[in-house]
Amino acid sequence: MALVSVFAPPAAQVAALGALVSVLGGLFLSFMDQEAEREQRRAEMLERLAVPLTLAPEHDLFDQYVSLCRTLTALARQDDPILREFASLRLAGLTAQVATLASGTIEFSGTETWRTVYEKLLRSPDLKEYRSVAWLKGKDYWQDQPGRQSMRANYEAVDRGVLVERILILREDLWPRDRALPVDDVRPWVDEQHANGLWVALVRESDLADEHGLASDFGIYGDRAVGSQELDDRTRTVRFTLTFDPQAVRLAKDRGHRLYLYATPYRTLLDQPDAGA
Repeated sequence: MALVSVFAPPAAQVAALGALVSVLGGLFLSFMDQEAEREQRRAEMLERLAVPLTLAPEHDLFDQYVSLCRTLTALARQDDPILREFASLRLAGLTAQVATLASGTIEFSGTETWRTVYEKLLRSPDLKEYRSVAWLKGKDYWQDQPGRQSMRANYEAVDRGVLVERILILREDLWPRDRALPVDDVRPWVDEQHANGLWVALVRESDLADEHGLASDFGIYGDRAVGSQELDDRTRTVRFTLTFDPQAVRLAKDRGHRLYLYATPYRTLLDQPDAGA
């Protein structure tokens, strides 16, 4: 540029200056692109580091994270394409399950192991009240060994001072219109809960025919969680879902309040003159 400025005519000087500005502009833009790429790489590295840093104080989760990383590292050494394909499918399913847990939901399908979590919640020292709705579709509802064990957890909760309320939805064959109380197949189970300090109320399933969604089987554990149960025709658990979500708890409480409008306290039914019939 110094030589051009001294010896070249003005037109050549202008052209050289334009070329210099273009080169400098190109170098500057290239530098900016590289800087943006470096910044993106730094952000990605920090994001990856954020996971273990966040989990580090959570020792139980961090140990699982480290174990999973080691397992994935070992899986990466497997080079069979069929193995890798099915491993990816299994991992996708596992990721979906963990995502469900991360949203505050635990789901059990086709198993009674959900009762372990159910009883653990009932035994929580901070639980002050438990409100549930039991939809009896048959006389064998909660009459097996797992069901009776769960009922004992209810009675133990009452003994600790927990308020336990239960609304029983009964079909016509279990509580006919011409009877003040349920049939003998289920009445002992109802009497047992009443005698052990539960606040029990009854409602006929047919009375809820016009109320969509009220006939269901669920429990509310204070303000902490809500569980819903689906049963088959043999009163065995098809699915149990436990949700630790304040909005789900509020909706369940609203459903329970609506059920109160149709339910009759069991104590009131026992006081009727024809209760023995």
